[in-house]
Amino acid sequence: MRRAPKTNEIEWRQYCQLLLTHPEQYLRIADDTIRQYPDDPRGYLDCVIYWMDFEQYDCALCDIDHALALGAGTMTRYRRGVVLRCLGRYQEAIDEFNRVEAEEPRVYSPLLEIDRATCHARLGNLEAALAECARVPDDFCMPGLDGALGGTKSQIIETARRLAAEAQASGDA
Repeated sequence: MRRAPKTNEIEWRQYCQLLLTHPEQYLRIADDTIRQYPDDPRGYLDCVIYWMDFEQYDCALCDIDHALALGAGTMTRYRRGVVLRCLGRYQEAIDEFNRVEAEEPRVYSPLLEIDRATCHARLGNLEAALAECARVPDDFCMPGLDGALGGTKSQIIETARRLAAEAQASGDA
């Protein structure tokens, strides 16, 4: 299997900056990487970053599945769970986050708990959402990433309660 050459840190930062300044060029480079190194998951993962940035979650899922088929690791599986959550496929996302935790216990904590709490709340399952929130450290404070619950632990719990109530009221539960 041929791998794409690794870039140094400066080149990597310049490449990432392209996503903000010239996203079409960023995607073109990622596509070129896939064409030149079809067995390397990195090009697909770069595309996932692009698709997520533009909320094209179906495209992100397609590329992340390609990366996983090529042997990308646990972080890619975690990101797949995030994509599924963004697509509103909450139970599938929970299952993916559970696989991540089984492969790498405690590595992605408390992100896994927050992502699962978000999914449970959106499904209207307040009890499961609160159980996940209970596992979050008391001093936790972080903005919600890609639509996950964010803030302090108490803010996360408050938002989970509201989302679960909305899901139950709308009949999505």
